[in-house]
Amino acid sequence: MSTLKVYSTSVTGSREIKSQQSEVTRILDGKNIKYELVDISQDNALREEMRAKAGNPRAIPPQIVNGDQYCGDYELFVEAVEQNTLQEFLKLA
Repeated sequence: MSTLKVYSTSVTGSREIKSQQSEVTRILDGKNIKYELVDISQDNALREEMRAKAGNPRAIPPQIVNGDQYCGDYELFVEAVEQNTLQEFLKLA
């Protein structure tokens, strides 16, 4: 089984990023979906890895990946939650 990863940062001046990261982890925790939190602020290589997987050199956290498959960013995550397609979005179904 591949690992669900949520790329986030512990160092940001952006309230929006902090709030989005919290919402993603809160929803995943609430649904008992296991994931690994990857803090990109600790290592530039992790930031580059996140951006490469997202296919966007300017991607910002939170970004969600399952194994080698890119799932999406916060907006796509919220859309999947609202449409009740979270399992498919996270590539768990």
